[in-house]
Amino acid sequence: MVPRIPSNVNVQGQVYSANAFLFAPGQTVLKYLERAGGPDREADRKRIFVLRADGSVVSRQYAHVLAAPIYPGDTVVVPPVLDKRAILQRILAISQVIGNIGFGAAAINVLR
Repeated sequence: MVPRIPSNVNVQGQVYSANAFLFAPGQTVLKYLERAGGPDREADRKRIFVLRADGSVVSRQYAHVLAAPIYPGDTVVVPPVLDKRAILQRILAISQVIGNIGFGAAAINVLR
């Protein structure tokens, strides 16, 4: 049994209109990003990649992604920017809460 060829290209992630678009021969990643409204403010433009229908990946490390051709069934992924400061702030807040619980437990133990 031969599977049918998909007729769409998905654009996912930090774009203004994540959607599935009809495949048009000869189009590049840039054209599909334009159709999706382009990357939004939260997008990591340096990490855009294409997940091919056959499971392979086209990334900036090995190719010029925006000029890469698109084939039926491909998915263009625009990841978000990860703010490392926000992650560290959350870890600090969690550790403060855990520390305060420990101090509270010690105080209760002393009062007994």
